[in-house]
Amino acid sequence: MIGNGDDPDTCLRRPAGPDHLLTRSAAATEELIAALRAAGPAVDCWTRWGDSDVPQNSGAVARHQVQEAAVHAFDAQLATGTPLPVPEVVALDGIAEFIGVSHGTAGPWSHHPIRIALHATEGRSWVIDVTESGSRLVPDDRHETDAALHGSASELLLTLHGRLPLDTLRTEGDRTTLQSLLNWPDLS
Repeated sequence: MIGNGDDPDTCLRRPAGPDHLLTRSAAATEELIAALRAAGPAVDCWTRWGDSDVPQNSGAVARHQVQEAAVHAFDAQLATGTPLPVPEVVALDGIAEFIGVSHGTAGPWSHHPIRIALHATEGRSWVIDVTESGSRLVPDDRHETDAALHGSASELLLTLHGRLPLDTLRTEGDRTTLQSLLNWPDLS
């Protein structure tokens, strides 16, 4: 990544060792945080989730970056053999954010319509209607559902992101449909 004022030829000659990469990552993170703080949470901006119901503003970008950082921190921890759960507050927010962004841009659901509940052991639940027009959160979790996933908020979030297998969670309903839900947004 070339920063402001960097000469491309100089960047290509820089060592790519872990210390240099960590320094570049920290500098890029500081630059992003400074830009988001300067903008404030309500400035409209381009996002990759333009087709969803999630706001396209700097606050939504900040929220999404927290989720990206949490999931990729888990990836790094997993690679070193020391995975930790996503912090509870981040995971609880991340589930609704994932549904809004990833499901909101996944396109039509090609299976039979279904209502699925996600139940976090921390006491929070989400209900998703998944139909040919996509998915949406149902505002009240007292609706009858066709299937359900149960686990900690971290386990639910990491399973939605494809980092943990379905078997990590307790399931109710048709497992094939639940696996289809997890495979539906193309996260590649």
